[in-house]
Amino acid sequence: MLDVEQRLRDLLTDDHLTVHVSPDAVEAVHSGVRRRRRRARVAGSAVGVAAVVAVAAIAGPVVFNRTPSPSPGRVASGTSGVWTPGPLTSLPSALTTASAMAISGGIVWIAGPAAHTVDGDVLARVDASTRRVTTMTAGLVSDLAATPRHLWAALRGGPSDPTNCALELRRTTDGGIVSTYPLPCDAGGASVPTVTADGGHAWVATDDGVHTYLRLYTAGARTLTKQLVLAGRLAGPRVLAIGGSSVYVVTYTSDDGVVLHQLSRADLTPLRTIAAPGARLIAYGSDRLYVADATGVASFPPDLGGRSDFATGYVTTLTTGAGIVWCDPGGGALAGLDPRTGAVTSVAEISADPPGIVRADGSVLWSVRRHAGTGVGVQSAQPAP
Repeated sequence: MLDVEQRLRDLLTDDHLTVHVSPDAVEAVHSGVRRRRRRARVAGSAVGVAAVVAVAAIAGPVVFNRTPSPSPGRVASGTSGVWTPGPLTSLPSALTTASAMAISGGIVWIAGPAAHTVDGDVLARVDASTRRVTTMTAGLVSDLAATPRHLWAALRGGPSDPTNCALELRRTTDGGIVSTYPLPCDAGGASVPTVTADGGHAWVATDDGVHTYLRLYTAGARTLTKQLVLAGRLAGPRVLAIGGSSVYVVTYTSDDGVVLHQLSRADLTPLRTIAAPGARLIAYGSDRLYVADATGVASFPPDLGGRSDFATGYVTTLTTGAGIVWCDPGGGALAGLDPRTGAVTSVAEISADPPGIVRADGSVLWSVRRHAGTGVGVQSAQPAP
């Protein structure tokens, strides 16, 4: 069953607008945020003013391919403004860095390399309300996907056995393993398994160096529900997404071209394939598929029947939530774009640069990264009051 909240958000869309965010907007974001912080220390009344300045600094440099409503240079009504971070929650020192993160049902899951070992990771469970952290050992985690009831962990092979890839189904209450499923794996280690989930199902993409395997699993089942084999290798670790009635995955062709596949999420029936040169990140939200390549972000309708150039600039983060598309055009600053109008409505005072990870969970942003002097920490951000 489709997530009701996501379906409601998907009702808001604009298939015609394209937006480009200039690199100058990045410095404008940082400048506005710095001004906001300085003014907040001087007088509480200046906080609201600085927030407007920060957002307006982004909206000004936005260049529209067609005149939207509201007009360029103005902040859209109902803007979320500046999203401010909450307290930093430090994770145990056994976790040396973060390699995967997933959020659902008020629980944040983070996985990363364990200190003094090459064949195991630390899996941390963080209660979003209390910030209580519990940890457990895990295999080498390449990706995580969470629902309120299930955590799916995709595992890659280790030095002792590069082909030992697997998918684990864990309980969200305590992280205990419920089921383990073996996965096809690339012995050369060129790609790693990636997973996404919804309801009681998980979709996993792996490759063996020649073919990409897209698999559908159902919680409670002992074996996989469905499998589709595609020619060519998997194009990266963040090129799998679900949305509406479809699942999307990006693969290489035999001549190193790149193609984007649309398949039925119910049974993996192929629906459409289009060329997607350089595609490296994908995310679904507001009834659109967003695809990042080396030059920017493009948006597509669910059937991939048309393309709009949504934002320019190399991005390291692409995530969606609560009707906002979050990315970092030009690098560094995290900007929230309205998928209906293309207006830059928000800026988050959290870093989007590697090796950190940023994920949207509805109206909350979560960031995990290594912080100087504090090890690995996790932090949330929400619209300033």
